[in-house]
Amino acid sequence: MSNEFHAKMLANPQFQADLAGDLSSRKMANKWGVGRTFVQNHRSQPQPDFVTPTQPNLRASTSQQSSDGSRTVEAIRDRPVTLTDAREWIAASGDNPDDFEISIRSIAYGMDMFSNRMSATPKKGLKHPVEMLDVDPIELLKQLRSTPTMAVAKRSGESAFVLSINDTQFGKVEGGGTPATIARVEKYVRMARERILHLTENHSIGTLVILGGGDIVEGCTIYPNQSYSLDLDRRSQINTAVAMILHVIDSLAPMFEKVVVLAARGNHGENRINGNRTTLHDNDDTLVFEIAETATKRDPQLQHVQYIIADDEAGVWVDVAGWRLATTHGDVYGKGVAGASIDKKAQNWYKNMAMGRDDLGRADVLITHHYHHDKMSDWGACLWRQTPALDGGSEYFRQSTGEFSKPGMLTFVMSPERRYFAEEVLR
Repeated sequence: MSNEFHAKMLANPQFQADLAGDLSSRKMANKWGVGRTFVQNHRSQPQPDFVTPTQPNLRASTSQQSSDGSRTVEAIRDRPVTLTDAREWIAASGDNPDDFEISIRSIAYGMDMFSNRMSATPKKGLKHPVEMLDVDPIELLKQLRSTPTMAVAKRSGESAFVLSINDTQFGKVEGGGTPATIARVEKYVRMARERILHLTENHSIGTLVILGGGDIVEGCTIYPNQSYSLDLDRRSQINTAVAMILHVIDSLAPMFEKVVVLAARGNHGENRINGNRTTLHDNDDTLVFEIAETATKRDPQLQHVQYIIADDEAGVWVDVAGWRLATTHGDVYGKGVAGASIDKKAQNWYKNMAMGRDDLGRADVLITHHYHHDKMSDWGACLWRQTPALDGGSEYFRQSTGEFSKPGMLTFVMSPERRYFAEEVLR
């Protein structure tokens, strides 16, 4: 049967009433002279009312929207749509029609039957819609250092205190934006210092391990409409991240006789051209730790701080307290590794590393990030822990999955007797 005939059926109010009624698909198909599959398809796919009330005589519509802001709506109406209709449709969602490339299409099936399609794609190179913050990293560090901390003797012993800095995504405007993320990190540092003072009353903890888990910066070209959700440009993101890393080191490193910084690369730190990654090495998530290393090497009070920073490796590791501690961001097994769940994908990736005789495949404790949710699994030879994020959350992720995760900083202890204990997520 022709598309015109099907379009007329869908536009018939009685046909729509029968679709919602009690007639079986076979009886309805016989009544209207259509295929049973046609009836079943339209019963199983209810048509949402997506267009605005300013578009009258709507008979049937379907719509879809992508995470990059692109959207499409198709509708059967008694007239062809116009550019004005399309602009009103975009404006109804709260967006500016001038920020989109708009296309419309109408196919006539009779004097008063038109199949219409409206599409909108965000324009490239738009002026930034969010006011950028003016961040002075020197002034930021000065403010952070203005709160005096009590000097303490360096801790010694074979055990290690571990904390994770990951998924801060400085520059991301959600959840209060960069100012809120800075405040969270500063609060977690104060809480970490209190934890250390408390734990070292009963444990000989001589080493601090700082995990740089990736996505420290938000980036600027990770997805098409990212410029709509930034309060820092790339330079300011890097400056802010370095200032906060130095604040963590300034506050905690003097408490230990040894400090190790492990820095993995994340997907948000990737530098891209036309949406494509340049090289594995070209990553701002590791660059910020290299800059911090340059700064601490000039400080005579921080000569005991050691850095292990990924180049093009998937992750980094260190042998501490008699165990191998490793970290990778988590995107490396996100798409290319089989698994019915995140923990199974991570486990299969760990097995792949072991099979390839990669040092990461010999980790006793594997800390990963990227997915922003607290998860843990004991694989026997290795304990896997996925961290929460430190950023302000993702409304798009919540709307698409129904899930959300509270921000927090993972901390725990490793000793020669126990590879992982005394965990606390600072919140």
